[in-house]
Amino acid sequence: MKRIPFLILLFTFIFQFSNAQEIELPLGKIVDSIPTADTTASSFALYLPKNFNEKEKWPVIFVFDHEGRGRATTQLFRTVAEEQSYIIASSNLNLKDDSLKNNLNKIGPFINQVDGMLPIDREQVYVAGLSAGGQLATALPFLYNNISGVLAVENAWINTEYLNTNNKFIFSAVACDSNNSMFVLEEIENYLDSKKFPTELNFYTCEEVVEWPDADIVRNAVAGFTLNAMNEGKRTKDIELVKELFDAEVEYAEVLRRTRNYYQAFEKLKQIEDKYDDFEIDVDLRYQIRNIRRNKAFKQQRRDYRNVAASEEAKQEEYLYYMETDVVTSNFENVGWWASQVEELKENEEKFSGPKQKMASRLQGFLDNLSKNYYDSYVDSQATPRSKVFVSVLRTIFDREDPAAYLNIIKIAGHDGDHETALLYLEDLLKTGFDDMEALYDIEGILDLKVSEAYNEKIREYLGEAKYYKAEG
Repeated sequence: MKRIPFLILLFTFIFQFSNAQEIELPLGKIVDSIPTADTTASSFALYLPKNFNEKEKWPVIFVFDHEGRGRATTQLFRTVAEEQSYIIASSNLNLKDDSLKNNLNKIGPFINQVDGMLPIDREQVYVAGLSAGGQLATALPFLYNNISGVLAVENAWINTEYLNTNNKFIFSAVACDSNNSMFVLEEIENYLDSKKFPTELNFYTCEEVVEWPDADIVRNAVAGFTLNAMNEGKRTKDIELVKELFDAEVEYAEVLRRTRNYYQAFEKLKQIEDKYDDFEIDVDLRYQIRNIRRNKAFKQQRRDYRNVAASEEAKQEEYLYYMETDVVTSNFENVGWWASQVEELKENEEKFSGPKQKMASRLQGFLDNLSKNYYDSYVDSQATPRSKVFVSVLRTIFDREDPAAYLNIIKIAGHDGDHETALLYLEDLLKTGFDDMEALYDIEGILDLKVSEAYNEKIREYLGEAKYYKAEG
């Protein structure tokens, strides 16, 4: 893209919406809470790079954060916008509390509004998202034929039946190496690669709370969009920019090496070789790769990763087999065994470090997702009450903080007259810190239990009050 002298850039553009509202868009500054012209009362953040020129068409990245943190995510992509010349538009819509289908319906006006406001290059439209936002971003090429690339962090979605193989967007996935979602992203990346889509997979380390990776990883991932656009003739080949991106990725690999993550550094260097091979720059990384391969620590790390991969695959297959068997037979006798598996994985997560620790964390996520899938399939189906209680009990083992499973057990057990079980899980729910009293009295079909002294005394014990059987003065 043509470089424009800095001194003539710092203008402020004023855009007028159809409702006569005007908004200033200064260059090089984040503008937050721009209202979306629809009925959802949503808004978005926008960033125009300092060299923005309204007379040219510009690449754009639409960003979807699962919690709707438009300003924060725009800030994360700010360096990318300046260095690689992108408009960044990030939605403030919280995606966590609604379905993928409903979220897809909600974000259409946002995309169309940005397209109408700015000179967007229709051949360089990219989407990025975290968690539920990653699912949303991956689903958008099924609705918009001109999506050129998807950056999915921590989650993604695909429907192989409706995949348009004529629209070969680049799929760039970034996975936390301690979360089970890593396997989802790997599976999608492998499938798209088999269909000749350009793909890239990067990893990062995250805490228990799912968050975006740091700016360097985002920068490297978006570089794949930029390079792909150059290869396809959508952008002018800017060798100076390519060299900058190459150097940045090599430096990231060097950081991995210096922090003794030799195996990850080795894999990153191999990826860089393939990624930049089509450009007229020196991509000879044999010296760096050879030095890492000679390192004894690298060889041990590689063995550890391979051993863990084989062990984890075997464990997943074991869990799949036993859970399917137990759910079909409603085998309550095995509930204790599942609880012991969770405790063992938690102990391993604390006891080990490195690959074994991350495997323990991923397997916990695997069991959580597996039990959630069975719960969702059974709880609103025509399955027997016994089966519904069993999948609900499993949910309380793998996700002790999920109130829906506890409430479902209370409902079914109470309806069947099994007040002992209902009260047991009522107390377990209250122990998690659940304090929605209305929800406890809105459970249908258990009126006799809800007005009982035992039910109300248990609620009063944890919440300090109850609807019925007031405490004696």
